[in-house]
Amino acid sequence: MYDVLFLDRAHAEKVLGRALAHDAACALARAESHRRGVGRMFLAGSELQTTGEVVVIVESAQRAA
Repeated sequence: MYDVLFLDRAHAEKVLGRALAHDAACALARAESHRRGVGRMFLAGSELQTTGEVVVIVESAQRAA
């Protein structure tokens, strides 16, 4: 499961989607990055060290029930 986040220039997080399947997370990230005019990336682990505004896909901390 994956979360989709928007990180602003100050690295403040806004959750756009939570506990999504891989394909759904990719589709949401693609659409939101296009809508916002920013880049997107897939982050392995918990490193959120990006620059500028970006939409990221991270592994969800929530476990599937």
